[in-house]
Amino acid sequence: MITFLEYVNIRSHNKEWQFAADGFIPLSPSILKKFEKDVKGVYHITDIKGLQKLARLQGKRVDIATFSKGSKALSRGLLRSAEILVTLDGKSSIDFVNDIATKVDRNGIRWLSSHGSISQKVNDIVFAFGQKILKKVVSNFKISEEVPGSSTRTVPLHIRVGNWIHDKDGKTKRKFIKYYHTEAKKLINKQLIDKINKATGTDYIQFKHNEILLHNFKIVNSKLIRSSDPDKAEKMWKNAEKAGMTKFDVIDQSEVAKL
Repeated sequence: MITFLEYVNIRSHNKEWQFAADGFIPLSPSILKKFEKDVKGVYHITDIKGLQKLARLQGKRVDIATFSKGSKALSRGLLRSAEILVTLDGKSSIDFVNDIATKVDRNGIRWLSSHGSISQKVNDIVFAFGQKILKKVVSNFKISEEVPGSSTRTVPLHIRVGNWIHDKDGKTKRKFIKYYHTEAKKLINKQLIDKINKATGTDYIQFKHNEILLHNFKIVNSKLIRSSDPDKAEKMWKNAEKAGMTKFDVIDQSEVAKL
């Protein structure tokens, strides 16, 4: 049997049970219900095709990543695929003071990773969370300490859980996810969120854009983003023409940093 890390390295890693086996923090609207509040005028960046998908999510309890203040780093990142700046009203699951680069599973639920690129302090917090919850998982499901093919006497919890769950049937995986979310809800509280927010602090002002997880939203405005890259700007206009969006208002890429 391959180890769990070998398994996820050769397969698409966006399944909810994979994120849980890694000990990630689930940030679903149901778990974060106690933090929910109404927000207005927050922003989301997507491409023209993504705007159509976004429209279909209006009014649903599926979180998207939004922000209320821009940054130089965010503006520079628009060179990749951004074409539309969308303004939304909705309900926030949670508001992180800085971007924490949440990961999305195949069901649209966002998770906070223990090996993200934003902050080692945040990674350490998520890792500690994972150790607590995976110990409960191992105990509840009576997962063996032995991992076939491993010569290591002490096997990391995420390897043990990952190798146990990856070839289980759908019913077992659903039980695992239900248990994981139930236990996660007990551990996710104001103290944990405050600790994460404190850990995301940085001395580099160019990275000071926040991340607000938003659901039950409605689109109130959309603007085309004019890239500083002439080739990308031309491509955006062509896509806008095909989609009948040439009458949309326009915002320059550099202006996103000033939002």
